Amino acid sequence: MKINILSGCVLAASMLLTTSCSDFLTEDPKGQLTNETLFKKKADLDLAVNSLYSNIQGFQCNSNTMIVQCMGDDVTSTTGSNKAAYLAADVFEDPTDLKGVNDLWSWYYNIIKASNYVIDCANFMKADKSELGEQLGQAYFWRAYAYYGLVRTWGQVPISPEEVISVDLKNNTDAIPCATVEEIFNYIVKDLKAAEECNLPEKYSAPKAIGDANVFVTSQAVKSMLSAVYMSMAGYPLNKTEYYALAADKAKEVVDAVKARNVQTLLTDWNKVYSYGEDNHNECILGIYYNANTGSWGWDDSQLTCCHVPCSLPWGGWGDFLAERHFWSKYPAGPRKDAVYAKTYLTSNGNNVDWWATVDGEPYYKVKGEDGKDKTNAVFSDYRPMFTGFSVNADDKGAAQKIDFDCTKPIYAGMTLGKRHQLIRYAEVLCWFAEASARSGKYIAEAKEALKQVRSRAYSDAAAVTAIDGMSNDQLAEAAYNEHRYEVAGNVLGMVTCREDEFRMNRLKEVFDYRVGPQSDVLVPAGTLTHSVDAKGNPFEYKLKQDLVLPENMQAKGAWRGDKSVYHIYPPTEAERNPNLKR
Repeated sequence: MKINILSGCVLAASMLLTTSCSDFLTEDPKGQLTNETLFKKKADLDLAVNSLYSNIQGFQCNSNTMIVQCMGDDVTSTTGSNKAAYLAADVFEDPTDLKGVNDLWSWYYNIIKASNYVIDCANFMKADKSELGEQLGQAYFWRAYAYYGLVRTWGQVPISPEEVISVDLKNNTDAIPCATVEEIFNYIVKDLKAAEECNLPEKYSAPKAIGDANVFVTSQAVKSMLSAVYMSMAGYPLNKTEYYALAADKAKEVVDAVKARNVQTLLTDWNKVYSYGEDNHNECILGIYYNANTGSWGWDDSQLTCCHVPCSLPWGGWGDFLAERHFWSKYPAGPRKDAVYAKTYLTSNGNNVDWWATVDGEPYYKVKGEDGKDKTNAVFSDYRPMFTGFSVNADDKGAAQKIDFDCTKPIYAGMTLGKRHQLIRYAEVLCWFAEASARSGKYIAEAKEALKQVRSRAYSDAAAVTAIDGMSNDQLAEAAYNEHRYEVAGNVLGMVTCREDEFRMNRLKEVFDYRVGPQSDVLVPAGTLTHSVDAKGNPFEYKLKQDLVLPENMQAKGAWRGDKSVYHIYPPTEAERNPNLKR
């Protein structure tokens, strides 16, 4: 839902804080709600906080700001259409369509400027600063969040001037030098420690909570993010491995709070994690809420419901974020896989088929027809698994249903919905705790118990859980790293995605090497029972006649370019204005 405490003047402030692309690092205060005219008491500062949250909604209201996540080995995109930016990220190339880098850059700096505005206004108020902790905590946290995204996407970036009211407009802020990666991470840690000092609650009540779910940033969110940031500092490119111990300490604080006060819940049924029917569960530590009154196509509407749905399904989808077949084939079987990926596709006449099904039971083929278009014997031409994290079922009138998603039933085809975006879940913190502890040699027994919790609901095979007891520290660390990638597979909305994990461990080149090679791994073995329909829609079953080996639709090419492959290009218009934006 939208945070419905916004007023007209807050919306006006929000519009003023969201500037054109030429002003990401500068702030012209003319016409703004200034400290002299408005910010005199605590309630006034709430207006600036609401404006900040409006920008946070805008940051993820559509898929453009998540395009860069296609670089991870879990997500690809449909070929053709308007997906050039997605596919360029997918194969580690500089994009010709710049909407991904442009939008992500601008929204991160919009959040930073809105956060600066809250902090700056608070500094001008006469109220006791101890009364402003809740508002300041939101601003410090989200500013850190934005810089955390910037530094992992571009590396060195400028740090925006903090005083957005009193900034000297004569300064040429377009030429701000870039801070080093280490300086940016230190700035992020400073902000998160400042947020910790604000003594944010572990849990809110309405209207800052919906049911069991917190709308505003909590102390649990701050500690969780600090753990993730310390893990990033321990990995590439800083490689300060001593930070794993700090990451373990912070994650343990989150885990201890759950044990002592049950402030978070690990859902027992994985199918409820992304369920629209359980949208307000409190396994989610940090989320973004959108308006349930869909259809406005504004910042308050989530426009993600069609993004995971392949274009060839009966109800149609956008195919923005499709599943890479290779990652799917390596993903461990169990309740989690059955929830993260659709087990079958539903045909227009109500039959359920496997994604690799063909209409004739023969091996998959793809040829050019006389009209120049690809012809295949696949039941669905996209011929790949489907992530279900954004998907919602529809009733017989096409309306979205508040139930757990079921891939055997029709999918809601609406393009906007008030479904929560989950940025951090408690299951992720358990994975971070297990990995950081193993890499630092701390809390090993507790770390193993944490990973057992994650695996217990993810696997059908009990041996996958008991195997943790016999793991060495190195094995435990690797297992926890992989479990986190499986937990967040396809969730390009998250703070730490599959791409970010692979970036931290400096393994994106491994993703590239597989994609640039023959991609010869077996995806589905011969003899697999397959559910299909023939060309007339009649259901039948057959056993796969040969191993399915199939490269991705977009083949990576050329040589690895080091940092130029790992990081994305700076928005060209920004690089033109600021000569410091170069690699």
